[in-house]
Formats: sequence, C-alpha cells, structure tokens
Amino acid sequence: MFEVKLPQTSEEDLESVIVFWHKSEGDPVKEGDVLVEVQTEKAVFEIEAEESGVLKEILVPRGEVAGVGDVLAKIETAAEISVDVEQTDPAGEEPPKMSAAEAADPQFVRASPRVRRLARELGVDLASVKGTGRNGQPTEEDVRQASSQEDSSEYTAVPFSGVRKTIARRMSDSLQETAQLTETAWADVTLLDQERNRIQDSPSWNDLLLFAVVKSLSAHPEINAHVHEDQIHQYVKVHLGVAVDTEQGLFVPVVRNADELSLIELKERISQLVEKAKHNRLSTEELSGASFTVTNLGSFGIQFFTPIINRPEAAILGAGKIETDLILKVGQPAERKRLPLSLTFDHRAIDGAPAARFLQTVIRCLEEPAELLEEVLAK
Repeated sequence: MFEVKLPQTSEEDLESVIVFWHKSEGDPVKEGDVLVEVQTEKAVFEIEAEESGVLKEILVPRGEVAGVGDVLAKIETAAEISVDVEQTDPAGEEPPKMSAAEAADPQFVRASPRVRRLARELGVDLASVKGTGRNGQPTEEDVRQASSQEDSSEYTAVPFSGVRKTIARRMSDSLQETAQLTETAWADVTLLDQERNRIQDSPSWNDLLLFAVVKSLSAHPEINAHVHEDQIHQYVKVHLGVAVDTEQGLFVPVVRNADELSLIELKERISQLVEKAKHNRLSTEELSGASFTVTNLGSFGIQFFTPIINRPEAAILGAGKIETDLILKVGQPAERKRLPLSLTFDHRAIDGAPAARFLQTVIRCLEEPAELLEEVLAK
C-alpha cells in the first residue's frame, strides 16, 4: 500500500485541516490526480497522487485536522492490484456471502468499525443513514450529517472545522502565551477629511490609516517586531498585515516592504490582496511574514475594541467607526470628525510608554496630513 502523507509546506505550518476529498474510497487514481485539498494556517493547497492504483482507504475525513507526516489515505498500487488479479480464480470470485449478523438482522448495515463507533457516540441509527461511500456504505461524514439533522429541531449544528478551527486555535494560543494590553485614543481627522475630499479618486479611510501606520512604524522599530522565546526581532522593513473578513473566515494578507510604497501604490496593492482573499486565492507567501497588523471594524459601527495580536507579532492596531462629535475647542463648541484607535501590544516586549508614543505618532500623521497627502495633492 502506498501511504499518502501530509507534507510540510513551511516551518510554521505543523498541521492542516482536510477541506475536500476529490476521490472516494474505491475510486481509481492516476499519478498526478488531485486527491485532496488541505487548509493550513496560511492557504489552501492540493495533494496529488504519487502512484496509480485504487484509493483503498481514507484515514482523515473532511473537516478533521492532521499533523505533518500523518497518513491521510492509502492507495493500492497498480502493481498490487495486478498481483491480486493473478491470484484470483479465473472464473472470478464468488460474491461475498452474507455474514451471520446480516442474516439474523435484515436491518444490518455494512459499515467500518470507525463509522460504527462514531454512530454509537452520536446516538445515530445506521439503518437511517443514507450512505455515500463505497457500495452505499455510510461514511463518518454521513453519520455526522445525520446526527445534526436529528437534533435540528433544537439547534442548528455548525461544524467547528476548517478555517474557523484554525482561527480558534491561533487566537487561543495568542491570549494564553502573551501578556496583552490595549491602549485607546481618538484621532481628530477633520482636516484629513477636508484634504481627502480635494483628491480625485480619493483614497479610502483605511488606505490613509494604513499609510500613516507604515510611516509611524519606520520611526518605532520596537513596535515593528516579532516576539520569540528568548529574542525580540525588530524589523527594518515594514511588512504590513491587513485583516480581511471573508465568507471563509478571517485572512491576513501581507503587503511586503510597505515602507517602499507610495500612498497610491499601497492602495493598489491592498486592493489586489483583498480581492484575492475574498476568492480564497492567496498564496502562502502572501499570507505569511507580517511584522505588524491592522484590523478595521469601522464599517460595523464599532468604536474601541481589543484586537488580539497575530503571533509572533508584538502588536496590532484596531480602527473603529469615524464619529462626528461636538467638542470644546479653545473654549468653543466645534464639530469634529474623530477616529477611535485601539493598540494591543505584548507587554513582555513593549512597555506602556513606548506603545503610547507609537500611537501618538500615528495620530499626529492623521491630524497633520500634509506629509501623508503630499504625493497626491501635488498632482
């Protein structure tokens, strides 16, 4: 039997979620056929058959997690099949006889031990399950689906798998293994709004915020950093992570060397990455290596919140909804546009004062936008 194992695609990815099996047990396969799609923390990739033959057994079903080196399936190779055929009676094998259990019970259902065990655990009657496996036998996924249908009158069962399971683990690990603290502040973006309206094809608020963050990170290398067990890596270049909400879940594509880009170039690059994220077309390269991440919940009406650090990064900035407020300005009431900002940082590597200074720099870039908009206003 040829064993199909989960390969290691990067040093960071030690496990993957099975997204979709392109072949079922008993299907013939040729070398080079796509067998299965798997989801790492970074991207989806395909595993191809390295041998021709028959897919004999799937060991890790859809939605389950496998570690690097785990056997996902077994292929009976063409050579093994040939030997089996030679050893078979030329007249052909007799059809399998009915077992004692089948003869005694007309409701008996052929199923693997794993499927039977799962059915017992979930309280599912195998006789009521419509099988989609080989010769109509029920699979583990069939049993799970039947279980969720039986309980549907009480609740809707949503599989905790795929991207959601990966996000859950990463967020849990981040909170357990770091000392996270969040500082918040308002940025007065009234002047920036006025200047922005002068620009034809004006950049979005998110584009402007990201550009301000990039400029600020260059002046605060202690924020543009990764925290490891015995070292802090402060980066010279800014590799900006941008959190993107999609139907598949949360993705964080990375703009590499963002400090080398103009506002327009940054805007275009972000637009490309967001489009690819929405269609699940991001490569592993585009989903790894961020030195700092920004997440924006302004479109949902959120103000301040506590974003969770994308480890091993040292910090993350959250942006909320821009509010128009009436505040006192030199003793007089004035209408101002204000952007709420929330900076979460790892207190193991960054103290409160340096984090506050970085946040002040971002705010200053937004409140005094001449440098920020120099390129586009000059045109």
